[in-house]
Amino acid sequence: MLKKTLSKHKKTSLRKHKHKNKKRRSRKKSKHNTKRKKTETPIKILFVTTIMTDKAIKEKEGEYIDFSYYTKHPKAFGLCSEDVDVYITEPNSSIPNGWRFGYKHEIKSTDQLLLKFRKNVISKKFTDKALKAFRKQSKVLHDNRGASGGLLDSNKLPNYVAKHVSPGRFRTKFIRKSDNQKSQTLTSNLAPSNIVGFYDKPDRNFVDSPPCRLTAFTRDHPSLWKDSLPFIKRCDRLFKKLIPKRYKKQKNKADKINTFRIDDTAFTTLTINYSWRTGCHKDSGDLDEGFGNLVVIEDDDNPHSYEGCYLGFPQYGVCVDVRQGDFLAMNVHEWHCNTEFIDLGGDTSNIKPNILKNKWYFNRLSLVLYLRKKMLRCKGLKTNKKTPSMSRLKLKQSRSK
Repeated sequence: MLKKTLSKHKKTSLRKHKHKNKKRRSRKKSKHNTKRKKTETPIKILFVTTIMTDKAIKEKEGEYIDFSYYTKHPKAFGLCSEDVDVYITEPNSSIPNGWRFGYKHEIKSTDQLLLKFRKNVISKKFTDKALKAFRKQSKVLHDNRGASGGLLDSNKLPNYVAKHVSPGRFRTKFIRKSDNQKSQTLTSNLAPSNIVGFYDKPDRNFVDSPPCRLTAFTRDHPSLWKDSLPFIKRCDRLFKKLIPKRYKKQKNKADKINTFRIDDTAFTTLTINYSWRTGCHKDSGDLDEGFGNLVVIEDDDNPHSYEGCYLGFPQYGVCVDVRQGDFLAMNVHEWHCNTEFIDLGGDTSNIKPNILKNKWYFNRLSLVLYLRKKMLRCKGLKTNKKTPSMSRLKLKQSRSK
C-alpha cells in the first residue's frame, strides 16, 4: 500500500514538473517570437520612375541641385529618413505620380535596385576608430574630382592656376603661376576628398610608380589604417546581408585580386570626404556589377553641426538623409549629388575665409566603399610598400641641365 502511494505521488510530481517545464518553454518561445517579430518588421518598398529624361539629367552634370527640387517637383517623392528599399520601375498606370509604396512580392525582374537604406546599424565603437583614422586625411584638398567637384569656380581652383585655357564645364587647361607656361594636364575645383586603401592608377608624380598600389595614406600610416579595419569589415557584413547577389559578384572579383583588396572584404578602396557637397555625377572606375556603400560619421570634435547635405538621385526624385551610424547601399552608376548644407549656427570667426566660403567646415565625414575594376589587371602583382623614388619633377630638372 505504501509503495502504491509513493508511486502515485511520484507520478503526480512528475506530471506537475513536466507541466511547469512546458509552461516555461512556452513562455520562452513566446518571448523569442515577440523579439523576432520586432526585428523582422517589413522594410518599406518604394517604387520610383524617371521624372527627368536622360538628356535632361546629362545636361545637369556638375551642377548642384538643391533640396527644393525634391519638394517642389510634382512627381518627386522627396526625402527618405527611415529604413527603405527603393526600386526603379517602368512608368505605368499603377504609378501615375512618379512613385508609390508597394510590397516585396510586387518587385519585377525588370525593376532595378536603386538603394537600400538602414538607420543606426553601425555602432560608435566602429565609427570612432574610422573617424580618428581618416579625419585629417579627409580634409586634404585635391583638384581631380571632375564633375563631382561642381562647375568651375574661381574660388575653388588651386593657387597654382594663373589663367584658364579652353575651360570646360568642370575641367580646364591652365597657365601655371610658377613659370607662366601652359600645363599639359587638366585641373578642376578643389575638394576635401581623398582616396585610401588601394588604387588602380600609377602615382602621376613619380616615374617608377606601379600600375596598382597602396595609396600614400595607407602606405605611410599603417597603424591608422589598421585601426580603421573593424569599421570597414562591419560595412562589408552589412553589404553582404542587404544585397547578397551583388555582394557575391563583387567578393568573387575581390578574391581574385587578393593582395590588392582590403583584408578579406569585397572592397579595394574608400573615398573619404569632409564637409563636401558633390555636384551631379556618376561614379566611374568602380565595378559595374558591384554596388557602392555610403556611411556618414559626425565629428564630435567639430562644433559646426548641420542639416541637409542629403544624398539625392534627381532623375528619380528621391534623396536620403544619411546620418551618424546609418548605412546606404546605392547604385553609384545612377546620377547623384548632395543638396545644400544648412548651418545650425556657431562661431565661425576662426575659420579660414576660403574654407568658410566653400562650406568645408561642417562636422560631416562621408565614406564610400567600393571595388575598383581595373585592379583585376594587377591580380598577379605584389603590393609595394616603398615610396616611389623617382620624382617626375626631379627627372625633368636633371634632363634640362
